[in-house]
Amino acid sequence: MAKIAEILSIEKERSDASTQQIVHLFKEGGFYRAYNWSAWILVMMLRTKEHDEKKQLCVSRKTIKSSGDDFVFVGFPLKSINKFIPQDAQFTPVNDSQIDMVIDPTSFDTELSIDAFEEWKQSFPISEKREKPTDTAANQPRQGLTALMSEVLKYPLESRTPLQNMEFISYLKQQLASLL
Repeated sequence: MAKIAEILSIEKERSDASTQQIVHLFKEGGFYRAYNWSAWILVMMLRTKEHDEKKQLCVSRKTIKSSGDDFVFVGFPLKSINKFIPQDAQFTPVNDSQIDMVIDPTSFDTELSIDAFEEWKQSFPISEKREKPTDTAANQPRQGLTALMSEVLKYPLESRTPLQNMEFISYLKQQLASLL
């Protein structure tokens, strides 16, 4: 699996019109993910009329702590590729964790430009990383069931990614186990 810095470097290498038509999909666990320009192309492709029956993708935006750079990404399960990608799409395997797909830019309602991409990217808030409980949290007084229920009710489930929701469920399981 490629590191995020490597993936973002691949995404920046779009010097001419032919490279702007490529969607890079990276296999990460049981998901395909597309970053920055590739994510934008996928989202724009799914907004076109011929893909109305396809599901929409949830876009996340994060920051790399070391560099301060931000990026966007979308993802979908490996088994669900037909729900998000046209049936006639041609894939080129690059390596074990990356496949590329060339799209037809004339099928978009939006012009493929750096300015349009940046405007789209900036429209998403940067996701806050949920702090994982530390070892010292186990030494603190146990959280009551009422407080835990309050956390569940406050959690913005609809605006989180599936991975963030799974992390929250894992956190809840740990908290519930500590109450037993």
